[in-house]
Amino acid sequence: MRTKSSRCTGPAVAAALIGAVLVVLGGVRAECVFGQSGGAAVADACEPTVVPAVDFNLDERVDVRDFAQLAQHWRGSDLVTDVGPSPGDGIVDFKDLSALVKCWLRTIPRPVYITWLGHASVRIAYADMVIYVDPLDLTTSPHDATLILVTHSHSDHYSPTDIDKVSGPTVQFIAPVGVATGYARRQSIAPGQVIDLPGVRITGVAAYNITKAQHPRSSNWVGFIVELGSKRIYCAGDTDLTPEMKALTDIDLAFLPAGGTFTMTAAEAADATKYFMPTLAIPYHWGRPGGVGTLADAQLFARNAACNATVMTKGKDGTINTNELLKDFSLAAHWQLDEVAGSIVHDSNGSNHGTLNGGPVWRPADGKVGGALELDGIDDYVSTPFVLNPSAGAFSVFVWAKGGGAGQVILSQQTGVNWLLADASDGALATDLKGSGRGAKPLKSSTVITDGEWHRLGVAFDGTSRMLYADDAQVAKDAQSAPAGSTSGLYLGAGSTLTPGTFWSGLIDDVRIYTRAVKP
Repeated sequence: MRTKSSRCTGPAVAAALIGAVLVVLGGVRAECVFGQSGGAAVADACEPTVVPAVDFNLDERVDVRDFAQLAQHWRGSDLVTDVGPSPGDGIVDFKDLSALVKCWLRTIPRPVYITWLGHASVRIAYADMVIYVDPLDLTTSPHDATLILVTHSHSDHYSPTDIDKVSGPTVQFIAPVGVATGYARRQSIAPGQVIDLPGVRITGVAAYNITKAQHPRSSNWVGFIVELGSKRIYCAGDTDLTPEMKALTDIDLAFLPAGGTFTMTAAEAADATKYFMPTLAIPYHWGRPGGVGTLADAQLFARNAACNATVMTKGKDGTINTNELLKDFSLAAHWQLDEVAGSIVHDSNGSNHGTLNGGPVWRPADGKVGGALELDGIDDYVSTPFVLNPSAGAFSVFVWAKGGGAGQVILSQQTGVNWLLADASDGALATDLKGSGRGAKPLKSSTVITDGEWHRLGVAFDGTSRMLYADDAQVAKDAQSAPAGSTSGLYLGAGSTLTPGTFWSGLIDDVRIYTRAVKP
């Protein structure tokens, strides 16, 4: 926690500084000065993953209120407002004023740091606040909590021993009636109730079973929406998919139970996301020794969620910064094809780098999104390592393509099938990905893609249906079981068996593979 100097200045100094601000504003530049917060690195340019040190009052807006705080400590040694040059030089002066002006009237969200501690236990850190939800099975005693939230009285959520390990000297408790009754500075909360504390708003959301008996609605147990700055974080507690959950809005990050038995199953939790569409969803209530819910459950949820989703790693190494919420955790590989030379196709998302075969030509100025790769339709293609098994669950593939001819393939899996191709009869978009049942067959659209124009093409499987997309519109769909599995690498620009006539003749650009059913 940063401490503040007690030195202040009078109105005359403040007035002089206002004049100085007006002068400096005339030369304002589009850059900010940043400092550390909650583990964020120091930087010297405006980046979304760090916090501006000049947002002194932590309201996510650099304005006159921050200036007033700086003026109050003018010529002092205040640790908060002494930011220029970063990380400070021991005195609050015109260097710090200049740092503030560079970010004047900017709105840059202050990040919230969320750590999954295992099972249904979550730690949330924001500015000088540390909030624990259902602390459990802790191996250390940090005593850093300023607020503890308990969803209900079951022993895998309400643990007095772990509450004692995290409780700070002025900790407050919020829990349903009858829970954590032995603690001072506590407030009870009911479903639908809102509690405002300095810097944070807590909303109780009904959490109960619909088809099970372990969590009756009559108990008035809750999940929590935690509002910090501009972010809304939902920890659902032990619950099924309820009308109250379906009605939620504007959730940035949602922890949803996916272990089954006493809560939603992984499939039910994934289905829940389509109703309130959080920016990022995370499965919890799994992985406890002797408990319900496995890693496989968590992975199934992440693959089938209707929104961006990821499986968190237990402990501090798995902490998520809310400024990373726009990161697509489901992106398995991304070949931008923006190289200008060489034989390697770089995966900008990871290590699934491809290799050129046959001599394709880099076209750095001719792509739809940056550069592109030109293939001759004879023997040019790209081979990649294994990326995705289509039988494992939901997935999507999107690619920009231009040219081609009937029967030619954009993307296939070695020893597998053709994922995206121009149909041999008329050049319409098609896929050979199909289930193993007797009625399984390729899926073909009526959209011709060999007209010499750029098209954004895609295929997706959501667990029950196949979809084909052309130029961000769905052009074909059918019910389908999981496609046949394959754990081999991919061919970009050629059929799965490298048969003559299947090689793509034209340009390919920006290939993306996701582990969920993305809708363009």
